[in-house]
Amino acid sequence: MRYTFKIGEELVKVAPRSLADELILAIGEQDCRVVFDHGREGRCTLTLDGRSYESWVARDGDDIYLKMAGHYFKVTAIDPRAAAAGASAGAGAISAPMPGVVVEVLVAEGDIVVEGDKLLTIESMKLQSTVRAACDGVVGRIHVSEGSEFNKDDVLVEIESDD
Repeated sequence: MRYTFKIGEELVKVAPRSLADELILAIGEQDCRVVFDHGREGRCTLTLDGRSYESWVARDGDDIYLKMAGHYFKVTAIDPRAAAAGASAGAGAISAPMPGVVVEVLVAEGDIVVEGDKLLTIESMKLQSTVRAACDGVVGRIHVSEGSEFNKDDVLVEIESDD
């Protein structure tokens, strides 16, 4: 299975394979061996292809912040179900995966977004989740507002694609 992560502004496709206590990540055409030794207070040792880096990791909602070798990275996993839901509703239409209520609208009509950007926070069955852009483009129309209820498959946001 392949996963998509947004690191900074770059989308990176990763295919993990496990080997005992290691993880092999196929990143693009390159395989990287990763050993993650997690310590206290977010401190960890991250070993990539045999080279160890003292690192720090913190999580904020869907985002992971990593400090490694003097560089800071913001890593966001792109949920393929959200992208698939948007694609199934039509190009750039993001539809609701289940009934719920809008907790927060994070964009405005006319905003430029890239695939994976946060658009809305919704609550369904007492669980909050983030609705993300399924493609690059401009927010065309927002069909909901904070506090509004929606049904499964209702279109929440439309993205006018750059394509």
